Amino acid sequence: MDITKDELPDNENTEQEDPESRIIEFFEYKEGILKPNLTENLLVLFELTKIDKDLADIDEEKGDLPDKIENLKISIENAEKKLKENKNIIKTIEKEEKKLQKENKEIDEKTNKYDDQKYNVKNNKEYDEIMKSIDSLFEIEENNEKRLKEIHILKIDTETETIALEKSKEEFKAELTASENLLDELTKQYKDEEGELFERRKSKLAKLDEDLRNLYERINGSLRGEATAIVRRGNCSGCYNSVPPQREIEIKIAEEIFTCQSCGRILIDESLVSNK
Repeated sequence: MDITKDELPDNENTEQEDPESRIIEFFEYKEGILKPNLTENLLVLFELTKIDKDLADIDEEKGDLPDKIENLKISIENAEKKLKENKNIIKTIEKEEKKLQKENKEIDEKTNKYDDQKYNVKNNKEYDEIMKSIDSLFEIEENNEKRLKEIHILKIDTETETIALEKSKEEFKAELTASENLLDELTKQYKDEEGELFERRKSKLAKLDEDLRNLYERINGSLRGEATAIVRRGNCSGCYNSVPPQREIEIKIAEEIFTCQSCGRILIDESLVSNK
């Protein structure tokens, strides 16, 4: 009676399991090298992302208040700087104005003297010299008057701008006070929650080595609260681009940290966090 293969005893019908192909909980032996399984690190990164998402949500509740406050401070600083410049301009203008007015007064006095002298000249040459001096003084005075009109306009414009700047500065200050008070209220509201989140974040980061910590912080800097993404049905949950099949297998084995080639997020296999 012939015995078929299916009727062979189990120990003869089953291929012997290759010990080098077994996945140990935290280590896998491959090509003679003991490679760490990074499951725990990936779970820490996943938890960190959730913490940073909560922190980002709190910041979103605060809206643009921090940026608005900073911009208002800059606006006040710029207004004060311009007010100081205008004050110096007006001071310089008034100094020049007094100088020109004084000079014109002296010119008038000299002109009057020359007018008196021209009636006592002895010849035409003396008369011509006096008239030449008078014309020269008139020319200087005319230029001074022209400059006085220019600086008068400049002074009015500067004073007008100064009044507007003073008004704007006071408005900026009032808006700054209101914004700071509102931010203080929101900060107090979320103080305990933020404190707890920051403590948890610090604890999670301490579990990572420096290189992995730096990688996470770099990605989180531009994708706050979204530094990791789940590989689901062959796609990155962050940008929805496909992940190559071989890479998907490597991500599932978790011997290395992989980032999405499209969006740069750290990729985690769905099975790892399905119950998280």
